[in-house]
Amino acid sequence: LDYAKAWVRRQKACQVIDDLFEQVDLLLWPTMGAAALPLEEFSADGNMLPERALNLLRLTTPFSLTGNPVISLPCCFNRGGLPLSIQIIGRRGEESTVMQAGYAYEQATEWHKQRPPYEE
Repeated sequence: LDYAKAWVRRQKACQVIDDLFEQVDLLLWPTMGAAALPLEEFSADGNMLPERALNLLRLTTPFSLTGNPVISLPCCFNRGGLPLSIQIIGRRGEESTVMQAGYAYEQATEWHKQRPPYEE
């Protein structure tokens, strides 16, 4: 019963996204709800608090659920020098459109060639 309910919810989510793509060809969306985390945010074993992890994944999870193709690309740095990124999302089955848009973005910008400042 739980599986069936989850399947129905997924189908509804897919329909919402499919309806959106009736109006647009691609979506440009932030990849994460926060900048990359400094190493101090992680425990010695490399884990972070579940709440922090959820905040980082909340903008990518919907498209993992619906199966839409996505590419994530660097777009700038925040005031603290940490990298930020965007994702380009396309219709299901249109991976080539997403890849072409990502390539065009990289040709038009230099963000993929830049690195954040390094401190020891």
